[in-house]
Amino acid sequence: MYLKYKKYMLASIVLCGLTQLAQAQIYECKDAQGRKIMASRCPIGSTIVKEVEVTPVSNGLGTQPTTKKPTQSLWAKEIEFKERQKQKEDQAALARDKQRADGEKCYQNRKRLITLENGLPLIIGENQQGEPIFMEDDKRQEEIKKINEKLKGCRED
Repeated sequence: MYLKYKKYMLASIVLCGLTQLAQAQIYECKDAQGRKIMASRCPIGSTIVKEVEVTPVSNGLGTQPTTKKPTQSLWAKEIEFKERQKQKEDQAALARDKQRADGEKCYQNRKRLITLENGLPLIIGENQQGEPIFMEDDKRQEEIKKINEKLKGCRED
């Protein structure tokens, strides 16, 4: 039983070691005299010029160095994506709210037009004695024209 666990432990250690070999990084460095050095760590007194990514060549004869492009972290990409998604949702909500407000204005204008066109007496206020003041016919026609102009922008339901 103990031997069985020992084999598994040994296998897991070997696998961990192999993954570190596969993830090795190579740097292009310059020393004080300006010479290029390719190493897994830059020597003391030299500076890193760029990080070189090692990828296996398909023919299996070795590796081919390529320069590694600077990439954004997944966290930064996720944040940017969520910000874009929130902006789209906000724009859609604003568009819906505007459409609802426009629809409500059209509905109120249609109701007002029906009331005006029916010819029923409309009270527009009260005089000093508290008696109602009714809308005159010429004023009614002007109001109907104004509302018809407003309704031109409304869609028919």
